[in-house]
Amino acid sequence: MKWIFACLATFWTLLGIAQTAPEAYYIIFSDKQGTPYSLNQPEAFLSKKSIERRVEWGIPLEWKDLPVNPTYVQSLTTIGNCHIHHTSKWFNSATLIVDDTLFRQQILDHVSSLPFVSEVKTMKGNGGASIEKDWTLLNVEKRRVVSFDITEEYEDFYGPSFRQVSMINAHLLHEHGYTGEGVVIAQFDSGWDKADQIGAFDRLRERGAILGTRDFVNPSSNNVYNNSNHGTFVLSTMAGWIPDSLIGTAPDASYYLFRTEDVASEYLIEEDNWVAAAEYADSLGVDLINSSLGYSQFDDSSMNHTYADMNGETTRSSIAADIAASKGILVVNSAGNSGGNSWRFITAPSDGDSVLCVGAVNENEIKAWFSSFGPASDGAVKPNAMAMGQNTVFVDLNGNIRTGNGTSFSSPVLAGGAACIIQAVGASRKNIEILRAIEQSCNHYKYPTDSLGYGIADLWKALRILQPEWDATLDNQLISIYPNPTTNFLRVSAEWILEFDEVSYEVSDASGRIVKYGSSFLDASNTSTILTIQWPESFLPRGKYHLRVFTKNESRITSFIVY
Repeated sequence: MKWIFACLATFWTLLGIAQTAPEAYYIIFSDKQGTPYSLNQPEAFLSKKSIERRVEWGIPLEWKDLPVNPTYVQSLTTIGNCHIHHTSKWFNSATLIVDDTLFRQQILDHVSSLPFVSEVKTMKGNGGASIEKDWTLLNVEKRRVVSFDITEEYEDFYGPSFRQVSMINAHLLHEHGYTGEGVVIAQFDSGWDKADQIGAFDRLRERGAILGTRDFVNPSSNNVYNNSNHGTFVLSTMAGWIPDSLIGTAPDASYYLFRTEDVASEYLIEEDNWVAAAEYADSLGVDLINSSLGYSQFDDSSMNHTYADMNGETTRSSIAADIAASKGILVVNSAGNSGGNSWRFITAPSDGDSVLCVGAVNENEIKAWFSSFGPASDGAVKPNAMAMGQNTVFVDLNGNIRTGNGTSFSSPVLAGGAACIIQAVGASRKNIEILRAIEQSCNHYKYPTDSLGYGIADLWKALRILQPEWDATLDNQLISIYPNPTTNFLRVSAEWILEFDEVSYEVSDASGRIVKYGSSFLDASNTSTILTIQWPESFLPRGKYHLRVFTKNESRITSFIVY
């Protein structure tokens, strides 16, 4: 039977149909002629935000943006005993599931005879290769010691999650009001068990910041909250909010939850799911994708990728990841947990040229034993950056704080911090510029290695690279407040305040409602503290607030957190 099955698989490939899972086949169309969609009317298939980003950054509309010709899809759906799992506009293809194997051959014969079906290149490989690399550590740039005071109060706010946040200096972004607000993250994962109930996500749900969900594994279901706990754990490192225990790196971002991974099996069809989710994310205009997933070896070994395939140009998911990046999305992907097994290397789609591949270190900044090695097979430096992925703090399904291991954690920890940078720079910097700045911020940037890539990221340094005018005078340009987070007081300073100016302030909540205000005349030449703002404890509920400080000539806005 194995021999017969292999012969049939070869025959189907010759027909232009490549098997991606049992009874699932990958079909490429020959063209998009006759499509009712037009590049002159992108609003029919792209959101306003997606279009605006293309205009802002000069990203041209192209044939890849056009949906698959619906006439071709309709022709496949009328065959019977099969159904379309996904279509891909970027690959101009469809993934066809045969529902009744009794009619399999007749279905495939019919599909191969259709005039718009083109022969496709099989994505099968020859199994995972193992190539020894030189993993000797070279000289390492010393980690920058930040000048900000880290008080007990500050550490208590983050609790045990402080180390994973502060290792990449994401807490400094938070201190200056950059917490991911206004940034949209699409998380690709296997499921979010109880994420609709756990207290760690109460604040996320109350903000209406879960913008949508979609199940690409089982499109007819769309219930992503009962398939797997992996996505829940991962999400908590970005969006979790339990003061004194766990604060995610992007607590004020908004999220789409897309299930692309089937934990029950491992077949190439999951890369099709990844592609479909990436295309949908682009159409929505998301800013960042975090994918704690990777593909190299499958339940059917004939589908396996080789290390040579990890060149950013071979696997479907890697090609799609680079296309997503070309559309303006910052794609962040885990390096993989193969560092201790025979595969060893990064997995797709982290090998993509424009993908931020994230490896894992422990709390002592030492490479985690499981973190996959680079480089990409074409020699590109991978991982692109490292973050804490060993003994990482996350929330479990009972709402308890736990620690776990995996690049599945280091990737979202860094992705959340990257979202804060996106908030800080707005549209003034493109996604690839942010990726390169994060690389340059790493402590191995001058001496990359196969084990650590460019090294541990420093997001505060990355922001200064992106905004060099802030480098020496950032604190003078912004309001400096202390402590942040706080309970019932703020000390405010800013050197742009002129002597004897009347200084006023307004505190507003997340809805924009002013909850406290005041003013005073102060001699700014005699003290760096121009204002001390106090309120009774519990007067301001826990949450994020905006502080506006202004004189008759100038105004500055920053944010702070009450806990």
